[in-house]
Amino acid sequence: MPDTPLVDAPLVRGLLRSQLPPELAHLTEAPLTLLGQGWDNAMFRLGQDHVVRVPTSRLAARLIEHEIAWIATVGAPLLALDLAVPVPVFCGRPGPLYPTRWTVVPWIGGTDLASLPLPDRRGLAAPLARALAALHRPAPPDAPYNAYRGVPLAARAAAVADRWPAVERYLGTADSHALRECWARGLAAPTWPGPPLWIHGDTHARNIIQRDGHLAGLIDFGDATAGDPATDLAAAVLDFDAEGYARFRDVAEATGRYDGAIWDRAAGWAVVIITALIADPVNRRNFAGLIEDARVNLG
Repeated sequence: MPDTPLVDAPLVRGLLRSQLPPELAHLTEAPLTLLGQGWDNAMFRLGQDHVVRVPTSRLAARLIEHEIAWIATVGAPLLALDLAVPVPVFCGRPGPLYPTRWTVVPWIGGTDLASLPLPDRRGLAAPLARALAALHRPAPPDAPYNAYRGVPLAARAAAVADRWPAVERYLGTADSHALRECWARGLAAPTWPGPPLWIHGDTHARNIIQRDGHLAGLIDFGDATAGDPATDLAAAVLDFDAEGYARFRDVAEATGRYDGAIWDRAAGWAVVIITALIADPVNRRNFAGLIEDARVNLG
């Protein structure tokens, strides 16, 4: 039995009508269109300028609570670069219709990076590397801890080990061996030597928004935390081809923010994410394109 009710348009309409304050009352009858369901949330376009995000599990509900608390702080450097960050305009509360919090956020025009073929993404590699370097700044002592992101790769070793049978069945021997080699290099690399830095935590291509070939924004801050920035630099492997990877890496290294072992750890983090997607049948179906891109890049 699911731990949250089915999220559909009638439910979302009911949430809007029952909770939006008077100043947002005009949105209660705005057109509502399902955009899709990601790893954690169902997303509905609301009129022309907003999106409703509703967690689809209790775990996802904790992530949206986390995002509500920290997104403005973590995303501030991106806003300073004139990149969009979905800071909520309204935060719903648990109630009779739905047991978790939910949000209304600004619509960010454009499409996600995953909608572009790998060669067409190359022009976004350098801007994304610059944006992440700006985001990667020392975090305060009270920054949130995330056991699944920003930690030493050894902390994820047991979970990755459990996924190898599913990965081998899905990818076959040759490609799964390539992932194992990347993982081994990441595990063997020195851990992050600096202070914990703010990280986004989930920089796969569906969370990166582009418009007309230009970086427009970054979404889904539910995994934001402090720790090793290699977690975010996995984007170089997950989201780009070899030429895009080289452009991303050149710009990131020019900032002087990172240690020499970070690229082995970044590839390790790419393996963490890809094996998690492959091991879950729903995510394997929903993120098939992302898995295929990584299969090319890590092969």
